[in-house]
Amino acid sequence: MSTPAASPAPPGSLAAERDDRFPPGIPYIVGNEGAERFSFYGMRQILYIYLTSLFIGFAAESTIAPDALTQAKVHATQITHLFNAGVYLFPMIGAILADRLLGKYQVIFWVSLVYCAGQAALAFGGSAGSAGNLSLAQTAVFAGLILISLGSGGIKPCVSANVGDQFTAKNAHLVTRIFQIFYFIINFGSFFATLLTPWLFKHYGPKWAFGVPGILMALATAVFWLGRRKFVRAPPRPGGKLGLLDFLASSFLATPLLVLVAVGATVAEEVVRAAMSNQIGAVSAALVHIAHGYWPHALGAAGGFALGVVLFMARQQIQQDTGFFAVLLYCWRQRGTRAAGEGFWMPARVRFGDETADGPPAVLRIIVVFSMVSVFWALFDQHSSTWVEQAKAMNLTLTVPVVFWYGWVIPAVVFGALFGALWLFLWVANRAMPRWLRLGFPCLLGAWGLVALVLQSGVGLPALGRLAAACGPAELGRQIAQGGLSTITLLPAQIAGLNPLMVMIIIPLLNVLVYKPLERRNRPLKPLHRMTIGMFLASLAFVAVALLQARIQAAGRGEVHVLWQVIPFLILTTSEVLVSVTGLEFAYTQAPRAMKSTIMGFWLLCVTFGNVLVAFLAPLETLSLATFFWVFAGLMATAAAIFALLAAGYRGRSYLQHA
Repeated sequence: MSTPAASPAPPGSLAAERDDRFPPGIPYIVGNEGAERFSFYGMRQILYIYLTSLFIGFAAESTIAPDALTQAKVHATQITHLFNAGVYLFPMIGAILADRLLGKYQVIFWVSLVYCAGQAALAFGGSAGSAGNLSLAQTAVFAGLILISLGSGGIKPCVSANVGDQFTAKNAHLVTRIFQIFYFIINFGSFFATLLTPWLFKHYGPKWAFGVPGILMALATAVFWLGRRKFVRAPPRPGGKLGLLDFLASSFLATPLLVLVAVGATVAEEVVRAAMSNQIGAVSAALVHIAHGYWPHALGAAGGFALGVVLFMARQQIQQDTGFFAVLLYCWRQRGTRAAGEGFWMPARVRFGDETADGPPAVLRIIVVFSMVSVFWALFDQHSSTWVEQAKAMNLTLTVPVVFWYGWVIPAVVFGALFGALWLFLWVANRAMPRWLRLGFPCLLGAWGLVALVLQSGVGLPALGRLAAACGPAELGRQIAQGGLSTITLLPAQIAGLNPLMVMIIIPLLNVLVYKPLERRNRPLKPLHRMTIGMFLASLAFVAVALLQARIQAAGRGEVHVLWQVIPFLILTTSEVLVSVTGLEFAYTQAPRAMKSTIMGFWLLCVTFGNVLVAFLAPLETLSLATFFWVFAGLMATAAAIFALLAAGYRGRSYLQHA
């Protein structure tokens, strides 16, 4: 079982020096992450829809032959998920660059500029597409996606680790809380991006829909730069020539994974389509064709890997490293020096010390447990692709009371979220929100809602109360409707806004209703237990969405209301909080100090494999979307069962920065 986030302090030492304040760099990191997540999720939320339109030449879908339209959707699904795979693949390289050569701050700042260039390329491609230059649009969009993948490669593994680096043993008890805050601000940015960018795409075109997220990315970079003097900067080790060799060796060793992301989906599509043809020998013929057509890619992957091995060995010749592979290799070479009964890692313990020797086995234990998390990410990331496709076939209209909706509901959501963000930033800046504001804002919001309700109904508040008591909710609803109703049409990509909105609600609810009561009973829900429950819930979410898709196919397009997606979104979001928030905390605390960015890279690599899996199986969409969902529900249930077994056997310890 995993241990608590902070190791017990000796009596009279750290306990007496406990610090309940957040480190001074945290507000800048939180602000940067909120803006960067708006940028990322904003562009990603419209990516599938934009690619589908691009692949059919921006023609109306009703004018395209069904087979051609289906193929465009499959291609859009593949590109969307391969982009996601790239976003989460490059962190492995970015982690080494940060840990070994440049340091986290330098990597985050400079690759943020690459990220900004990628967003600019997307906006340029969107403008070219609107002008009818499809070839230029495709080139610019693909270039932008590559640049954003590279930018994320530097940012993703370093930001979470940089958060953890700000803490010492004195305030280690705040680590769990800051990762929850961190995840809250991620979803704060995601929520507004998911609502705004589809609207911009519809009304102002892809130029502005991609351009606004680019502006937010520039803002994120500026906020991070402003905090440069506030951060605790864990120095890279070893740096210099050795650090450069580490970076180059790691980059070339990752060549097979890069090739997998680049051409793996195309190869898998040929095999999957051959398997779906029910023709004898079709799969064998596909494999032969692949062997003939893709041997240069295989050769390039093997050559790159071999070069990485050579660079790695050259680095070890100059100076023995204490990284994961180096320690593993050292222990293998020195296996004959062990005394009877000594473990495999004993040579490293004698040569390098306990913490260095603990590093590789800790990483291996974490990797084994995380291996099944890839399937979770294969399911979760479909809310920006196949779930959007499902929403397009549903009834997207809502009838709302005009005055109440536009006069209170929308402003209440916006101002309520901003109030929550202000409270959050004051908290992490170790400042208390003024009591008058903390109490006055909810009262003002409630009073504002009552006024809007009265204006909507056309009668006074006492009359509404008497009507509700005498006639019940139905008559009250009819009276409220007297103020006028309006029909609004939601956009398919906006439905995903339910996910970050629910995250911001579910995180505090789980803390108040589940985690804290269990802790008071001395029965805390351990991180791996939370993740196990979350993975089973992910399977249940896809059972729900598969049943919903079957209903859509039976009733016809536009007959089933999109609000039915609230159910699978609620299940999937609860699953996300249990798996992803907990996984970030678990990965950081269980990784030795010298390998924290690296283990974050491994955590993100799980997302890569999950998205590659979706791209591999995307041709199954040609059978039916319901079948596609059932396949992933079954895969997730199997992965969750295996994860539960692996979690039951896990043994580990926590590592935090020194005081």
